[in-house]
Amino acid sequence: MGIVKLVKARVLTTRRKSEAVLNELYRFGEFHVEEGEGERLKEVERLYAKARELHLELEAAVRELNVSAEKGPLEVLMKGDLPDPEIVEVSRIEEALERLESEARPVLEELKRLEREEEEIIAKIRELRKKLDELEAVAAIGSEASVLRGLRRFRATVFVVSSSMVEEVKKAFQDFVVVDQPTGEGRSIVLVLSRPQDADRVLRISRGMNLTQLKLEGIPDDSAEEASKVRSEIGLLESRLTEIERQVLEIKLKRGPRMAALRDLTMNLRTGLDRLREPELKRVVVIEGYIPEERKEEFRRTVGRMAYAELEEVEVHGHHGDLSGHGVPTLVRHGKLVESFSPITSMQGVPGYTEVDPTPFISIFIVIFYGMMFADLGQGLVIMGVGLLLWRKARGYLRTWGKLLTFLGAGAASVGFLIQEAFGFGIYEYTGIKPVIELLEKHGATKTLSQSAILTLFTFAPFLGAVHIMLGMLLGALKYAKQGELGEAIFSKGVTMVMYLMGILFAIAFIGAGGFEGMTTLNDPAPIIGLPIATVGTVALYGIVACLVLLVIGRPLSSALGLGPKTSLVGGIGAGLLEILENIIHFMSNTLSYLRVPILMVIHAALMLLVNSTYAGIGLAALPILVIGNLGVMALEGTLAFIQALRLHLYEFFSKFYEGTGRPFEPLRMESRLLKILIR
Repeated sequence: MGIVKLVKARVLTTRRKSEAVLNELYRFGEFHVEEGEGERLKEVERLYAKARELHLELEAAVRELNVSAEKGPLEVLMKGDLPDPEIVEVSRIEEALERLESEARPVLEELKRLEREEEEIIAKIRELRKKLDELEAVAAIGSEASVLRGLRRFRATVFVVSSSMVEEVKKAFQDFVVVDQPTGEGRSIVLVLSRPQDADRVLRISRGMNLTQLKLEGIPDDSAEEASKVRSEIGLLESRLTEIERQVLEIKLKRGPRMAALRDLTMNLRTGLDRLREPELKRVVVIEGYIPEERKEEFRRTVGRMAYAELEEVEVHGHHGDLSGHGVPTLVRHGKLVESFSPITSMQGVPGYTEVDPTPFISIFIVIFYGMMFADLGQGLVIMGVGLLLWRKARGYLRTWGKLLTFLGAGAASVGFLIQEAFGFGIYEYTGIKPVIELLEKHGATKTLSQSAILTLFTFAPFLGAVHIMLGMLLGALKYAKQGELGEAIFSKGVTMVMYLMGILFAIAFIGAGGFEGMTTLNDPAPIIGLPIATVGTVALYGIVACLVLLVIGRPLSSALGLGPKTSLVGGIGAGLLEILENIIHFMSNTLSYLRVPILMVIHAALMLLVNSTYAGIGLAALPILVIGNLGVMALEGTLAFIQALRLHLYEFFSKFYEGTGRPFEPLRMESRLLKILIR
């Protein structure tokens, strides 16, 4: 279906009935609220604050648990995906918030309790470890601890330091008597003997080096026994930490995906409520937005029975450089097959309301390009099988990618069937079907790449690319025409497309004549199209000259005819000359870019020839090598072929017409991966 036509809706109601009208808008669903400039609507402030608070709490919990409402591809293939969303019906938005909070609150409180307990235990362990260091240090000092405590004429200061710092500490206290003793575990005791009047100086030096002082006072003489008790206490606390981690993991496994789904749902609700802004009127609430044109009568029947509902057509006329539709959101719908290619369009952005949706065209050409680059019946069927499994088992975005894999695999299998190759082996001897083109040719017992087949591919690919490029140019012209810019559509995009076509005819005539001399005189058939070379060359030359003239004078002519913006003669001619130069450069680079299609096809054939050569040498014993080699080629080249097919669309195709600067249509809905709330 593509981009859905919208109408602008304006709802006026009293403040007393605003919450009821809001419930009705959520019940309607496909209403995109236009955010105003003022403050948030006071009537929804309470609901928004509640949704925001719950969302922030859920966001923190989901981050802590590190969970998602989706499963990974491998997990889906092995265990299946999560179930379809549970549908819950409520009578109003506030009831929906209450349901969400009642489900989330017990888990949130349990996580907070465990987090607080964990923090307390970690702090206690840190304190006990410090005490244990002191006890172990005293135990290492032994009976000298009581002697040191009893000194009168000297002050004994003991530090526990890292063994790597001992020499540095000795240098810092070089004016005093310093003794060190290792205690194990990379730590040492450093004893500093000083006069009592130097105690402050010792303390200042220790602070500057951030040393941990061991206070001998208050430490029992039986420090070894006391250290054993502390170790036991630390062990119990660490066991409790392990139990807390187990409980958190249990919550993650059992409730994690559900909490992520609740987070997504509250974010959805929070965003929708936040867009409802305070109008300038004091006694009337005005809510503006967009709805699908096909549902305008339903909107009048439902929302219109509670409030004044005004609908008006969306009139958009584009301006060069502003192709997004003047802020009108874009609602895109596709059939079940075409929707699987929508992620590719999304990579370049959401189509503007006045743009052409490229997804239907992508669904055709990317399958063709991928199929040619990865032409193999066997490997294509394997990829198709993986895609079908994801399609059947997965939900959400993984199902979309499963469909995409299915179509890409089908494309590779189809081209592989045409060239009669499966897993790199020729199968025409078994099927009796003659291949369209033979990439491999036999020379006795050996196989090599066919030069004639490669030359044919390198001739065909640029013309396939030319069709792709010209389609992009045509869509560009249609886009500008749709926006009311007929001058740009005709004298720029349309003339550029014709100029490109004439350039292709010129290249055909040039190749057929073997140079410039016979392009307008030879009557031999031209390559590919079969028409006389003289006819093709003459049409091409006159066509190119006519296009050059139209590009130079097109903008001033468009301005004079009222088909485009006003422009000066010099400015219009200058812009036309720059466009001619740009076209010449892009025509060659864009067309040659499609040579990557046959190059990857040849690389695939060469790789499989290398892998299968082991079978010719050692027979069935090479089966493990064949399996591993095929898996490696599918993983490496299958990905590379997709990237290159993607590049041909994002750069060579999209650059001709697609901006992707639109805003997505955001309906008032409360749904996530596992839960969907409906206002009944």
